[in-house]
Amino acid sequence: MHKLVDSLGRHSGAALGAAILLAVALLAIVLAGSSTAQQEQRPAFVIVERMATTGPESIQEDYAKLAREILPKYGARYLARSQRNTLLEGDGDAPCCMAILQFPTMDAVRRWYDSPENREAAALRRSGAKFRLIAIEGQPVQ
Repeated sequence: MHKLVDSLGRHSGAALGAAILLAVALLAIVLAGSSTAQQEQRPAFVIVERMATTGPESIQEDYAKLAREILPKYGARYLARSQRNTLLEGDGDAPCCMAILQFPTMDAVRRWYDSPENREAAALRRSGAKFRLIAIEGQPVQ
């Protein structure tokens, strides 16, 4: 009888040990996958260039107020906004006005750009100037 209890104890201990190892391995896989997904998440940036001004500056000031309200809804923020720009290389003049926006992902850029509230604000922006907007994908977040 003692041998049977001892044998069951060894097998139960081995089964418990195996179950613990399996649980730890599964947890490690889940955490590694989560870490990999976070490392591969890439921010996105939008470069805004005002190419020509076709209306009063007050239009752009009104647009800027709208943009400051809309951008945070998409996790975005201004990194830079300037009317003092210097062309370092290339032909032509530097655009008079530029901005760099940061978004959490390229998908967030697309949701912002295609949103009804941005379309309405962009119509106001375009009524006073001509622009180029360029979205670029950033490096993975480390």
